[in-house]
Amino acid sequence: MNHGRRRGSCPLRNGAVAATMGLVSCVAAAQITAPAASTASDPNPYYLGVSQALTYDTNATRSPSGPSDIYSSTSLLGGFDQPIGRQRIFGNAIVTANRYRDQDQLNNESYNVSGGLDWQTVNDFSGNLNGGIGRFLAAPFASGVVPTTVRNIGDTKNVSAVARWGGAGRLQIEGTVGYSDVEYSAPEYVTSNSSTNLASLGLYYLPGGNVRLGIAGRFTETDTPQAVAVVGGGFQPNTVRGENIDFVVDYDLTGLLTTNARISYSKQKNSGLTNADFSGLTGIVSLRYRPTAKLTFNATVAREPGFNSSIYSGVGITFIDPTTPVLTPVSGLYQNNQITNSLTLNVGYLATAKVTANASLRYAKARLVTTIQTASGSQPAPDTIDILKAAQIGASWAVARNWSLGCNLAYERRDVSGATVYDYTATTVGCAGQYTWR
Repeated sequence: MNHGRRRGSCPLRNGAVAATMGLVSCVAAAQITAPAASTASDPNPYYLGVSQALTYDTNATRSPSGPSDIYSSTSLLGGFDQPIGRQRIFGNAIVTANRYRDQDQLNNESYNVSGGLDWQTVNDFSGNLNGGIGRFLAAPFASGVVPTTVRNIGDTKNVSAVARWGGAGRLQIEGTVGYSDVEYSAPEYVTSNSSTNLASLGLYYLPGGNVRLGIAGRFTETDTPQAVAVVGGGFQPNTVRGENIDFVVDYDLTGLLTTNARISYSKQKNSGLTNADFSGLTGIVSLRYRPTAKLTFNATVAREPGFNSSIYSGVGITFIDPTTPVLTPVSGLYQNNQITNSLTLNVGYLATAKVTANASLRYAKARLVTTIQTASGSQPAPDTIDILKAAQIGASWAVARNWSLGCNLAYERRDVSGATVYDYTATTVGCAGQYTWR
């Protein structure tokens, strides 16, 4: 089993859509990610920008005793967010040239192109359609060998659609379908190439008081054509089929306290790796507390099943208002191994209308089932336990309507034991600037 780390940003989804699909379908560009489209009113729905980031990394390859290096990320970005009657179309794109001073084998061009449509019709029908493609630099995976300095490029594509009925009424019905795909360039990681299909159908009840209750059935299927290398040559495929019953509770106390929770009973079957089957309780609970207009706390606890996992972090571009872009550190966990438990805490502080500061802590423990495939059949091996601890602190400054600057300090430690044993630490210090035309 493999798991790795990608650099980028990815929003978590709530409700009937599983965290698995929501994170799989995010496309992460290396080092710098495209800004999210603003839904607020803006006289000019289009933007075009350039950005430059410079980062010092004490472990550029994320491997034991890996080399330090400095890398540059130069980006062109653009997008639009255009209402058309009751509908809205939007899109974002970014292309980045990443250049390392010494480890030039890691040089790469990354991109992220995404877009979608929000639609609404009569009779309380509404929904959205989203899709995207991307390329990113993936760090070494926890696999059967200790990570090396090889360059590994990931290519992703995804599409999803949501349709709902109910409008502002007490009852709502929501259906979701989605598809995502990821492929890696390095032959060492061919066992992580996979595609995922998802479908869900949920019934939601709004009793009042900003409370939303729901129950949904969710089905996922992940195909990995070369899941396990067979001793003597060749690969064995594996298909993971997941059946889930989701119970959803969303609560918003006038913006002061917001809670989103999904508790699921999950049953997961593997066609080729029966020792990786799973059944039990999973879910994700997030809490957002805003005691003042300037201070915000966020906490997320998750327990998710799947086939493998990827961990990523980096610097993202966001907007504090429709016209002011700022650079902020982002991180996340693509939770899709047999089981992953994670905890994330972060705090944001709006020092002034133009200066923001933030800090976060993250802990994730993943258990990956290891299988040795021989001509006579599969043989279980010791499980791999992957523990990640990370912390970061950063600040950003919206210099003017079009200019923004940001800096970030981050630390991570990774300990892998069991079938594969290694550990590493990495510290990064980076700053970036962006100019946006609107």
